[in-house]
Amino acid sequence: MTAVLALVCSIPTWLGVQAPSPAQAPRAGESPAGVAPAERSAIPGPRAVLVALDGTERAVALDAFAIADVAAFDAVLVRFESGPTSAASAAARAELATLELAGGEVLCGSVLGGQEEHVEVEIGGGIRVRADLERMHALRFESRLIGAAGVEPAPEGDRIYRAQANGVERIDGAVEGFTEGGVRFHGALVGTIAIPWRSVAALFVEHLGSKAPRAAAGSVPVVVDLADGTRLAGMLKGTRDRTIELDRRGDVLRVPIASLLQLARDDGSIAFLANLAPKSAEPSRPFGDDLGMVWSARVDRSVSGDPLRVGGTRRPRGLGVHAPSRTTWSLDGTYATLRGSVALDDAALKLATHGSCVFRVFLDGREVFASPVRRAGDPALPFRVDLADAKELALVVEPTDDGFAGDRADWLDLVLTRVQAPSAGSSQR
Repeated sequence: MTAVLALVCSIPTWLGVQAPSPAQAPRAGESPAGVAPAERSAIPGPRAVLVALDGTERAVALDAFAIADVAAFDAVLVRFESGPTSAASAAARAELATLELAGGEVLCGSVLGGQEEHVEVEIGGGIRVRADLERMHALRFESRLIGAAGVEPAPEGDRIYRAQANGVERIDGAVEGFTEGGVRFHGALVGTIAIPWRSVAALFVEHLGSKAPRAAAGSVPVVVDLADGTRLAGMLKGTRDRTIELDRRGDVLRVPIASLLQLARDDGSIAFLANLAPKSAEPSRPFGDDLGMVWSARVDRSVSGDPLRVGGTRRPRGLGVHAPSRTTWSLDGTYATLRGSVALDDAALKLATHGSCVFRVFLDGREVFASPVRRAGDPALPFRVDLADAKELALVVEPTDDGFAGDRADWLDLVLTRVQAPSAGSSQR
């Protein structure tokens, strides 16, 4: 299957894009052009790192960050570096929900209630976000699903899982609407029932399609990742009082810059490799058979299912795997370069054996990048490869002589740049 990123919107003139020429791309395995360590360390405290299309970076103090910085530097991506981030406690996670929406948006927070065709969720920073029924895919309260097996969407129609004293009850049917207190659901065997929010373990909605928002002239489509795992898409309006203003289908949200991990242009000029369907991604079977451990690759999560975390900092984008691992994608000439970084996830530090492995990148069977041995606790190692004329890309992680125990590996921030700037379409987030 050929991995193809759909396109969206014309590129704003103040964020003009030019395809990088082959001469601009570093040699295979070479770190991307960027800010020198001395320059980075000269900026005290939290900072925003602006990344241009060719991988060049420039850092500004977080308190001074403004959209004008992005415009002046022609950035396609901004990383917000605030130092190590602490994971939420088990008690804090107990009542939190994850709501997946059409277009790749994700809301992580507390369900405040609902009204007819929409639900209101409070995400990090106390921001209230409305989610419309027509765009919903799945709502999960993970703490209420512990021990439940086979939780999945219905083949047809909607499905809700109701938490009971002895587990969860599955009910198939259709969502009739939402109320402040819960979900109105109709099932053939139960009729119309009201299920309070405290009893909802999961809800899957059959998605029948929704219209993408139109971009107004001069608007800038972006996707932002927050420290709590939320991912929002909308039109960037500007910065004010240490917040960014995001027009999300008519609802203007003010998101504190301090709560952001990343902001990326969402016009198709870049893509995140982990979000593209691979040609093959066999689960890792360290024992060589189906009777032992089986580890499947996870998109934007560590292989253990937790947020990607390296050096105490949460990373919003990437692919979590366990060595030995091999994931391949078909290429069709759409992309010019791939850049990212590699590391063992901090989760390995909690194990008796911290793990060690080697990361490799292959193009059409030819190795173009090989890391030195990486161990848990090592900083992320950047890489960049030129994809010109390649038909197949493979990301490989190999265990070292000490075995595979603790080899929880992360491919981080896998950004693809395009050969030619897009003109219209729909981006994949």
